[in-house]
Amino acid sequence: MDATTTLYMSGFLDLFGVSMLVPQIGTHARELGASSTAAGFIGSVYGALQLFSSPIMGRWSDVTGRKFCLVPCLLMSAVGYLTMGFSYTLTILMFSRSITGMFKQSQSISRSMLSDITSADQRCRVYGRFNSLSSVGFILGPLVSSTIIQYEGGFYIVSCLCGSIFILNAVLMWFILPTTAPTKKKPSQYNGVTNIIASFKHLNWTKLWDIFLVNFFSGFSVMLFRSNSDMIFMDRFGTTKQHMSYLTSYTAVVSALCGFVSGWIAAKYQNNYRLYQHMVCGLFVALVALTLVVDFWMYILVLALLSFVTTNLRVASASLLVQRGGAEGVGAVMGLGDTVMSVARMLSPLLSGMALEISSSGPPLMGSVMAGIAVTLIILRSQTKLHQE
Repeated sequence: MDATTTLYMSGFLDLFGVSMLVPQIGTHARELGASSTAAGFIGSVYGALQLFSSPIMGRWSDVTGRKFCLVPCLLMSAVGYLTMGFSYTLTILMFSRSITGMFKQSQSISRSMLSDITSADQRCRVYGRFNSLSSVGFILGPLVSSTIIQYEGGFYIVSCLCGSIFILNAVLMWFILPTTAPTKKKPSQYNGVTNIIASFKHLNWTKLWDIFLVNFFSGFSVMLFRSNSDMIFMDRFGTTKQHMSYLTSYTAVVSALCGFVSGWIAAKYQNNYRLYQHMVCGLFVALVALTLVVDFWMYILVLALLSFVTTNLRVASASLLVQRGGAEGVGAVMGLGDTVMSVARMLSPLLSGMALEISSSGPPLMGSVMAGIAVTLIILRSQTKLHQE
């Protein structure tokens, strides 16, 4: 089995385990007595820790090699998810989320390794397939957990299954994934956390800052909606928790299908930045529609548009970051990209929960505003004519 296929398998197992458990965390927190705002705060802990850990883990993978960073991250994530099964208090639940917040970097490290072993003209296709196969795992996970969670002790069982899947993933990656050389030529210069942090000043920030900023607002806009999409859907259309599991799988199916054609779309564009621009604009349109639509089937259709846009936006964004960051800084750039998303992930559950308490249209409306800011930044940046893609 080649390295690319092995990483595809890792991405599948990763999101299969995560999608079984993570959608149930908010409900579990409320069962433990948390309010909507408190549950949102617990969700924000994960993003807050990812804010600091993502770039450090990314640079660590540049220095030590991807495999020797990926496997420990998978094992520590397993510890976090197993601990979550024993979260009989909100304190333990927050502690378990803290562990995963620090070490759940497997997707970022896998994408970094894919960029190492893939040529530039094939990168969008490979990223698209990786995202698609990961989405297949995301499709199957809720279908499994929606059945188990109905039984007594269901959350405990799902947590143990998730942790076991991450352990299996780590074992498979250790024995199957080939060892690659570090991308940094002089890793001794980057020993220690302090030196790793100092090394970020060598990145080409003039080519990266606009992508990071637009990624923040576009990612924030989506997370504001998705943080409470189940509550929004139930409030508007009176659906059940089981229906929400089906809806999660539906959006994942659309994302998976879009991922398989994202390479073809990128090839047609022949310009990653133009594709990136158009997907950001499409994101704004989709979120405005989700704010205004009241018809059930039209809402389902717009969710498909949102999945299409976000899938291609992730692929274009990752390709641009690798293109601008350079071969030796792929892990660091990917980690910083995750840090940007972590800021959004940290803020979105809390703000989305507060907006939801006002109106079910609050989260998508707030998301529309954030997406509008991203579009504005794209327009202003384009007018400077500094892009040379």
